[in-house]
Amino acid sequence: MGDFQRNSVVSKTDSFSKSKGFTKNVRLRRQPRLQRQDSLGAIEELIQCGICLEKLTQPKMLPCQHTFCLNCLHSHLMAHRVLIKQQSLDSQNAVSKKPAAIKCPVCQKRVDLEKGVESLADLPKNLYIDSVMKLVAGDISPISTKSDNRCVKCHTFSQQEEQCCQHCMQVFCNVCWNEHLTELESNLSVLVKQVDESKVRLDHKLENFENRCQRLVERIKETTLQKIELLKAKEEKVLKDVETLVGEGNTTYDDISTRLEELKTKLSGNSFHNNNGKVFSFMNFHRETSSLLSAVSRFVEARVIFDPESFRLDQATEGIYNEVEDGENAPPRGTNSLERYENASQQYRNRSFVPKLVWSRCPRPANVAVPPWDSRLLYIAATDTHTVLILNRDRRKLQGRLTSSEMLYPQGIAFSKKHQEIYVSDKWKHCIHVFSKNGDYLRDMLSKGNGNGKVRSPDGIAMGPNEELVICDSGNDRIILIDSKTGEHLSTIGIIDKKTMLNMPTGVAVSGDKIIVADTGNHRIKIFYLDGRKIHEFGSLGKSRGQFRSAEVVAVDPLGFILVGDGGNARVQVFKPDGGVVKIFGGPGQGNDGFGWVSGICITNEFDVIVADSKTRCLKIF
Repeated sequence: MGDFQRNSVVSKTDSFSKSKGFTKNVRLRRQPRLQRQDSLGAIEELIQCGICLEKLTQPKMLPCQHTFCLNCLHSHLMAHRVLIKQQSLDSQNAVSKKPAAIKCPVCQKRVDLEKGVESLADLPKNLYIDSVMKLVAGDISPISTKSDNRCVKCHTFSQQEEQCCQHCMQVFCNVCWNEHLTELESNLSVLVKQVDESKVRLDHKLENFENRCQRLVERIKETTLQKIELLKAKEEKVLKDVETLVGEGNTTYDDISTRLEELKTKLSGNSFHNNNGKVFSFMNFHRETSSLLSAVSRFVEARVIFDPESFRLDQATEGIYNEVEDGENAPPRGTNSLERYENASQQYRNRSFVPKLVWSRCPRPANVAVPPWDSRLLYIAATDTHTVLILNRDRRKLQGRLTSSEMLYPQGIAFSKKHQEIYVSDKWKHCIHVFSKNGDYLRDMLSKGNGNGKVRSPDGIAMGPNEELVICDSGNDRIILIDSKTGEHLSTIGIIDKKTMLNMPTGVAVSGDKIIVADTGNHRIKIFYLDGRKIHEFGSLGKSRGQFRSAEVVAVDPLGFILVGDGGNARVQVFKPDGGVVKIFGGPGQGNDGFGWVSGICITNEFDVIVADSKTRCLKIF
């Protein structure tokens, strides 16, 4: 193979010489002092690629022994493909089915490439040329005491190494060197311009940074004032609770004191004239005296404590406020609510929340609701079908649906027990559709906009205690109250001094005179009075207990416990009325216990929890 390689080297050298206008005879007649330079030139031609005429890089040898750069072979193959396609437009499919091939640029011998372009990388190296390249890399430098340097601009040679620019690491001749120095000097103005632009950019960044910091200061001050107001509201509530306890204590004292005086009068004025009734009378007096002595001993023995963390009153031990004597009616006590909440909390904690009904093919449900006139029915906003489905939970089958050509994207559902009407918020139509109890379409209310009587992307809705409709106007970052019959705007919640404290509210529930709002954009739950005063709020962005990632929907049970559909965390969290976490169930997953994205939630009077999941198109009843 060595002879074949040498022949190929000679032919390659000859071809290159011819391209330069030389012949073998001319090369043989050169003077002896140029023989060393001629040998170096032959070696340089040997390690030169026949395609790019540059020094070989990643040399690959074809079966015909001709060697080329890998990148040059790749480009040659691509050009060959383009040419074949242009010549065979009518038979393009046939050409595309043929295996890739390349012709040697020197001898035109065909080389099949089974893997296409990838086959080029598998071609072998030319060991002979590889050895020559290594030899040249190691021995060319000592041939002359001083290497020639080619000018980067005019490509002439120079023997002056001091003309190598230390900035750009390139060599210049005498003429080009002076031009290069002049060019560098002219670039100073460019540097000055860049410095000026950088200064302007720096000033803008400082201004932007100061503005952000100023907004932070305003936000901190605003948050501080809100927390102060919240603490004052909590203080007022706790002080009222203490006042109530004091009043109850005084009432109990007056009751016991009056009974003591009456018993003393009975004991002082009674004489046992009838010997037959002495024992019976004495037993009655003794029983009444024991009862009063026991009431005196229990009076204010129950220890009421203040919890600074939850900012509320609690009772350390059971006391007289929870005890009822046989045959007596105990007066109303403020601590009964504490027991009721604690019992309900314990029931939630002990509950396993295993679904008793799973509908896995629900057409992308949004919110769900149970009508006040029939607790067996469940209304489901089905966004895929642009309808509201009516499910009979006892029979576990669809009983009907609410439809209208005007309804595009049903979202929230509310009911009027007084007017026997059904209200559906339409997020895309920007209005509220009204249906009768029988399913007849009656009218629509509101329209798109940001003024009174207008909404943008209405989401969750709920019915207030006075038959006012409470609507999450998520596009305008507010809550509005309207007359459920006329659609007249009554009030707005969440806007103070033309600034909103809400960020895309999507869920709302009503408990007594309180409105619970799922402030999705702020990842919080905010509670207001009907007149718009904020009571308190809880939650933050995160995955821990009491935190949310898009608090999407909210519901309230008959005792005031708050259930939040934590959409981003794919779970439901149960809170006490004061915001304390009671129970968390669900989590990411498509099983019976998991959720994808909680899009709807409601709780019945029997404490059945109904959860809609828009991501997995599922409805579960716990």
